[in-house]
Amino acid sequence: MAGFNDRLPEDERRDGYDREQVAQICARIEAGESLRKICKEEGMPSPATLHQWRLRYPLFADMYGAARATARRNQIQADQDALLRQKRRRKHPWGRPDSYTDEIGAEICRRIAEGESLLSIGASRDMPVVQTVYKWLRKHADFRQDYGRAREIQADVKFELAWEIARHAAPETERVARLQFDVIRWQVGRLSPKKYAETEPQEPEGFDQDVYVQIYGETRAQNTLELVAGPTFEALQAKAAREAEG
Repeated sequence: MAGFNDRLPEDERRDGYDREQVAQICARIEAGESLRKICKEEGMPSPATLHQWRLRYPLFADMYGAARATARRNQIQADQDALLRQKRRRKHPWGRPDSYTDEIGAEICRRIAEGESLLSIGASRDMPVVQTVYKWLRKHADFRQDYGRAREIQADVKFELAWEIARHAAPETERVARLQFDVIRWQVGRLSPKKYAETEPQEPEGFDQDVYVQIYGETRAQNTLELVAGPTFEALQAKAAREAEG
């Protein structure tokens, strides 16, 4: 480059004007780079120097103006393309491919059947959020059927859990156990209403014990007790105590 610069006019050598460098600068501006970013690089002239060059050298001024005009046209086209894509997405809000698989659906149903909540499942790293699960339930009939069966199994699991809570309740934990028991009773009645919904009239306030009817058989060994009212939480506690004593 020393020989080429030696042939440059004296004013260009004095100003440090480099024709190849300004050509590269114009090409980068045309590609969309900002002048500030280019000038920050080591070995590049400052913005003030480029401004002086544009004033002194008409060829560079024309090249610079053409590069800026091309960059603006490209940016306008890019903005228009982005706006068009955004409008298309609004017209097709469900345009993204469905990520449902039988394996994910089976895993969700398994965890539901084991008693886990949908919120807890949705918080797992590799599981879909709750809103996605509800969308899949509307869209996939097989998943909806399996999910319904899983909820019924969950009701059975919670029913057993209620019995365990009542059986292990102690005087100091009675209030917490009572709350847990009532919540579970409410849940199972809605998870599996045909099996666990309370259709009988509610117990009067203060009713806190089981009611049994003596059934007599032909021999003394056949005499039995049949529960005709309950069970309440306290009744289950009493039953657990009787079993412990026996």
